[in-house]
Amino acid sequence: MDVSTCTWPGRIPGDPAHDRIIAYLTVDIQKSPAWTAELLHHLDAVASGVLPSWERPGNAYCLYVYPDHVEIEDDYGDTAGQNMRIPLATFTAAVQAWQQAIADDRKNPQEARGKTTEE
Repeated sequence: MDVSTCTWPGRIPGDPAHDRIIAYLTVDIQKSPAWTAELLHHLDAVASGVLPSWERPGNAYCLYVYPDHVEIEDDYGDTAGQNMRIPLATFTAAVQAWQQAIADDRKNPQEARGKTTEE
């Protein structure tokens, strides 16, 4: 999967919040269907009120989920300790697109690596 091709309705390339979402998914969720499904489960649980909030520490970021937004805290680099606040609906749409991209990669592994069937 080419990270630059992961998109969702309303995605704005170069937008700092959207770039942070992609960075979070790439580094902390990776191409794991299980981690993506777990993330979506918890997003839904918070959005529906089953959980008041949820957090997930990761390799490079810490995700905080609230009923109307998420915060992605950068735990490395020049912006360490800085949180970025993102609407829950935007983040959920991005995670759903990530899940679909992972599924597409698994269905078409040669295309995902840029290979042709002639090889």
